Amino acid sequence: MIEKDIALELQDIEEKNLLRNREDRNKDYLNFSDNDYLGLRNNKSISTAMKKSIDKFGNGSGASHLISGHFQSHSNLELKIANILHFEDGLFYHSGFNANVSFFKNIIKGEFDIFLDKLCHASIYDGMFSIQSPFTRYPHLDYESLEEKLKNSTKENKIIVTDSVFSMDGDIADLSRLCSLSIKYKTILYIDDAHGFGVYGSKGLGLLESQMGVEIDKSNIIHLTTFGKSAGLSGAMICGSKKIIDYLKQKSREYIYTTASPPYLADGILKSIDLIMKGEKLRKKLNKNVNLFRTLIHKKHLLMNVDGPIQPILIKDNQIVINIQKELLEKNIHVAAIRSPTVPFSESRLRISISARHSKNDIMQLAEALNNSLSHVN
Repeated sequence: MIEKDIALELQDIEEKNLLRNREDRNKDYLNFSDNDYLGLRNNKSISTAMKKSIDKFGNGSGASHLISGHFQSHSNLELKIANILHFEDGLFYHSGFNANVSFFKNIIKGEFDIFLDKLCHASIYDGMFSIQSPFTRYPHLDYESLEEKLKNSTKENKIIVTDSVFSMDGDIADLSRLCSLSIKYKTILYIDDAHGFGVYGSKGLGLLESQMGVEIDKSNIIHLTTFGKSAGLSGAMICGSKKIIDYLKQKSREYIYTTASPPYLADGILKSIDLIMKGEKLRKKLNKNVNLFRTLIHKKHLLMNVDGPIQPILIKDNQIVINIQKELLEKNIHVAAIRSPTVPFSESRLRISISARHSKNDIMQLAEALNNSLSHVN
């Protein structure tokens, strides 16, 4: 019975052109789907740091953090991120997904009013669902609506939740406005900076640095930094007050009951952070590539009004999105075809991801291929 129901659901997914397929990454496509915004995924100095760490500490951690799998490398990373972002402490997780779920599952409980941007990441929603607590979504980037909802809240404990850069639209939050609202209404402010770290700020420390600087009062702010995008690796860090981090160490099942990430990963991230903080030239190259791409695309009404490395092209038709992706693959170009449930059913799109590693010729090749494929799209 279960398999029959599953078969029917899979058939329905395929008929709606929503079936997703994995492909082994063996072919060397011209890739415009990675989140490797600074081109650090293949950086040799990061590789060297990781190899040196493997020779010193071994291939894995051997156990969970609270048994015997926590190494000085992990502590160094937590201290480094907390210091450069000006937080009291930080905790290193396997992924941003785990970190988001862990925070909401363990910290946000009891009588809380939760206000989140409608387009927050799926992992934040999973964190909400795990605590089975009611929450209020405000329209995307609509801070007037958010303030009205905050005014009507009668609970003592409140939290505003936002992505810094929204992963499918590429637009950004107004963190200055959100910080002001959080102070005015005495709320916690939770910022998921997965796609901002490395890209924004004079030192690449993320959207908060870019908009407000890192030395502001952060007593009511919780900050998520991930290392699977601009840092070119994997893992994530929650930063906040020492009490919150200490509590997560004691209560987070996502942290306690899993083998710790290998120490070489932490050492690789530490090297990556050094490159990010000195990466002004990389960020300038990235911005130059983004501007060139937007200039070369003919049907600019299909572009969204964003200036960052995430450049969606709104198609609004699942089959056309799939067809264009296939046409580009035939020209050795890989872009992401994004459909429901990642975005609403009527907002399917190509998600173009620009990187500092791309050359001018790469951008021109992509634009030419896209212009040909988009010529029949209204």
